[in-house]
Amino acid sequence: MNEIVRAITVSCNEQLLTAITRMESSRFQIVFVVDEQQVLMGVITNGDLRRHLLAGGRTADLVTVCMNRQFRSVPLDASRERLLKLLDLGYHVLPRVDAEGRLVDIITPDHNLASPESPILSRARAPVRISFSGGGSDLTYYFVGRPGAVLSTTVALYSHATLIPRAESTINIHSEDLDTHQQFASLIDLLNRPQDDLLSAVVSVIKPSYGFDLYVRSDFPVGSGLGGSSAVATAVVAAFNEMRTDRWSTYEVAELAFQAERVCFGVSGGWQDQYASAFGGFNLIEFGEEKNLVHSLRVEQAILNELEECLILCDTRTMRASGVLHEAQKATFTEEAKASELEAMVTLCRTMHRHLVRGELLEFGRSLSVGWQIKRGLSNGISDASLDAIYDAAIEEGSLGGKLLGAGGGGFFMFFVQPQHRQRVARRLRSMGCRITNFRFENEGVTSWRTKVQ
Repeated sequence: MNEIVRAITVSCNEQLLTAITRMESSRFQIVFVVDEQQVLMGVITNGDLRRHLLAGGRTADLVTVCMNRQFRSVPLDASRERLLKLLDLGYHVLPRVDAEGRLVDIITPDHNLASPESPILSRARAPVRISFSGGGSDLTYYFVGRPGAVLSTTVALYSHATLIPRAESTINIHSEDLDTHQQFASLIDLLNRPQDDLLSAVVSVIKPSYGFDLYVRSDFPVGSGLGGSSAVATAVVAAFNEMRTDRWSTYEVAELAFQAERVCFGVSGGWQDQYASAFGGFNLIEFGEEKNLVHSLRVEQAILNELEECLILCDTRTMRASGVLHEAQKATFTEEAKASELEAMVTLCRTMHRHLVRGELLEFGRSLSVGWQIKRGLSNGISDASLDAIYDAAIEEGSLGGKLLGAGGGGFFMFFVQPQHRQRVARRLRSMGCRITNFRFENEGVTSWRTKVQ
């Protein structure tokens, strides 16, 4: 029982004069009568007092002779909706009682019926991408001085991040994919250590002013070639962004993820993955020295449905380190032939863009192999005998075209297969130890939301 309620409460063995005094000293024209255990026995209103005194009653009488035992009360767990309905019916002061009938509180028209503020957490998920053409031209050392372009889309395989703020400065970072848990006493402690993992690198870029628990997991294997590490970074940035009052734009989210992964953590690679994961859907992404631009494509849904049905996503179950491959590619880039190959890749990217928006899917599928042959010439580490065997087998069984996703060296192949050949191609790939991964195109980019801590 709080002070306001206590001020208008009388014991059952007190006189009416006490009830009158308490009623006069409060803004409520009512007092509550309780027994020794604080159980509510009745109420006395201003009208009850007048009627009792007019009928010959005295102020020295006990309050029990005047109180109204037919009163309305509400339980502690009464819903907001129920309380509002009673107030709307004209009950200006509603006593709230516990399960034993003890008076605890009162509900009035100006009572705060809003739920108390609860601790919140933020969640985010970012999709991975499949790149159709242009990969390599999104590397900074290439597009500074010449235009780069990539054609890609996102698929419904995600990196998930959950961020739970803490009252104290402690930082806990959990990675389900790597089965790791890092703990830092504070942000300063994190910043004073080498940034030798991606998640702490993201935190070092964002520099949150509070402690937190961060949980990260993914729907795809490490080293898949789907831009997974960029999806991880993008999801984590978006989870922190959800806590901000001044939100970063989608471009800013992508670029902060790039800063964490490429600049701070130091993994070599291009720009396309972060933009694809942040924006989502089918995009033509153009890269230039001054600005990078993401152009969302308007493609008829029937065309996208057919393309989705014609693509096979094949996990070679071979891990690859994209950063090492990009470093090797960069080392040989001074050769004019390599620049020429990337220029050919950009030209092919724009050709495939036209094929896609016009629904020329057979030409689009054949172009995948043209791009794969160009890409194989960029570095000796992009393919090997086992990967070539997988590619050749898919073509032999009827695939029109295909390419290895990501930097190369392993991960996922993507093949374009007409319906009459799909079963044969899939059977052959499985016989070689590959795994066919079901997928759907994802039109949305990174998404984030808040919810209460359960």
